[in-house]
Amino acid sequence: MSDQQGYTEVFLDLLPNQPRDDEMRELLRKEFAAECARRMPDVIERVWELPSMIVKLSGEYLALLLEARQLYLSGCFYSCVAMCGIVGERLVKDVFRSSILIQKDGKSVRPTDAVFDQFERVEVRGMILFLKEAELLGVEAGKAAVDLGDLRNQYAHARGKKPQEDALKAIKLLHALVEDTVSVFKTHAMTDGSLVPK
Repeated sequence: MSDQQGYTEVFLDLLPNQPRDDEMRELLRKEFAAECARRMPDVIERVWELPSMIVKLSGEYLALLLEARQLYLSGCFYSCVAMCGIVGERLVKDVFRSSILIQKDGKSVRPTDAVFDQFERVEVRGMILFLKEAELLGVEAGKAAVDLGDLRNQYAHARGKKPQEDALKAIKLLHALVEDTVSVFKTHAMTDGSLVPK
């Protein structure tokens, strides 16, 4: 290049251009295994930073919750914060869905999924405040849900400053919400080594 053209730094990823054959698959397997082995000590240490949980299996949140926890373990902190916010929003909307009945023609009826789908476009903070005022969400869980939404927004708009620290904070906020919504201990207690309804 001439002096007038200058230089541009670039990131180059040609891995997808490699031959799709058994030799390259084996080479990639070895490279990825070595990378996993290098990161494994940190992943293992993060296990003890996660909150314990026993949750109900109903609802769409469980796969998302497990993904958020896996992102934290894997060190994908930015993504973890965003995913925790997604799970928190899902939990709030599920609590909202489960608590709404419509009075129609003198009868109380559950809205259809099509009706509830309209709430997917509603700003979640309003739902949180509604659920707190209706005493369907505890004060601590409501605060955690609001704080988690605020933290998620920072990362969703690429304004996060402390990803690892904030990812752990997001996990803890999410679990405060989990404890008040889908935790088995919301409706059950451990008595003589057995779970019994409260």
